[in-house]
This record gives sequence, structure tokens and C-alpha cells, in this order.
Amino acid sequence: MKGSSVNAEDYLKCIHEYMDLQGYAALKDIALILGTVRQTVLDEIKILMDRGLVLRKEKGKYALTKKGMKEALKFLRKHRVAEILLWKGLGMKWSDLDDQAMGIEHGMTEEIIEKVCLNYGCKKCPHGNAVPDKDGNVTETKDIKISKFNSPREMIVSRVVFESPEILKYMEENQLYPGSKLMIVDDKRVKSASGEGILIVPDNFFSAVRFLEV
Repeated sequence: MKGSSVNAEDYLKCIHEYMDLQGYAALKDIALILGTVRQTVLDEIKILMDRGLVLRKEKGKYALTKKGMKEALKFLRKHRVAEILLWKGLGMKWSDLDDQAMGIEHGMTEEIIEKVCLNYGCKKCPHGNAVPDKDGNVTETKDIKISKFNSPREMIVSRVVFESPEILKYMEENQLYPGSKLMIVDDKRVKSASGEGILIVPDNFFSAVRFLEV
């Protein structure tokens, strides 16, 4: 996203991802992801608040309103279908899809989206997230966020809700794709089903990824 044109849709998508990660989006986080400065982010946030799309939870921390969530999901439809096109149509690397989709998502018309869905299917994006319909409706995924680590437990990777380059590259390198089984050892270690031994996970891994019970 850095160095490219940023608009309201990009802000809504960014806030949506941070809400999945930690419940809110901070100005500094948005500025980092979108490659801009804090004051520019604040100015845009004020515009989005005036439009009823964003609310302030506390100083420097923001979230989407119900209306804002609907608009974010409409844009995420474009983004996730763009990822499907790049993955199934062009064979691009799984870890590069999120970044590369940003280059074409704004040009994804509904006609293009329908063609992609007809050819490749659009139930979920390659990172496991459900694709919203054109009105911003989406089927909730029945998975869980791991927050307690009382004992080792076997789980299935469901989806990546915060698609940072670090998380995606780590998962690709260790073949931890949606549908993969792994053993969660504790809050810093997992063991993959492929038998590669104990893996140290990146910071925010368990906040960025959702799981299903085996």
C-alpha cells in the first residue's frame, strides 16, 4: 500500500483488520500500514466519523460503526476476490496475495467479480476468510481465537484475519495454510502436522489467526 493512492475504502479495510486483531485501530497502526503520517490519518478519520462510518473508542483508538462495517465488507469483497484471481488464475505466491491484491482491488467491478466467482468459486479467499456478497453481507465463520494456553491442544488453522507480511510468510514457510492441523504447545510455540518439530511463532500470531477444533 505504501506509495500508492489511499482512499476511504483503504482506511475502512485497515480498521476492520485491526479490529479483528485487537478490537480497535490506533492512529499509529493505520499510518504504518497505509504508509502515511499520523496527522493525515487523523484528518481522514474525522471525515469518516462525520459520515457515520467510524467512532472513537478512546483517545487515539477507533472502530467501525455498523454502517462502517457494512461498507468495509463491500470493499473486502473486492479484495478477497482479487486474491482468488491472483491465486487460482495467475498462480501467485500465497504470502504475496494480500499485498498484490491491493494493486487491483479498486478496479474489481461486479462484472469482473462474477466472472472470477464463476470460474474459480468465491466461498472463501485463499487465507480462509469468507467472501461477502455485493451488499456487504457475510456468513460468520464458526472458529475461535486462542487466548488461553493451559495445555497442548490439537487444532486446525481456519483463517488469517490480520494478513501482515510477517504472519503470511511465516505460515507459508511452515505450510500452515487454512485446513492444516497443528499442535499448540503454548503461547509461543506450535508443532506442525508435517513433523518439522517445534516452531516459534511470531508476535501476534494467535491474535491474527483463527482456529477450529479437530
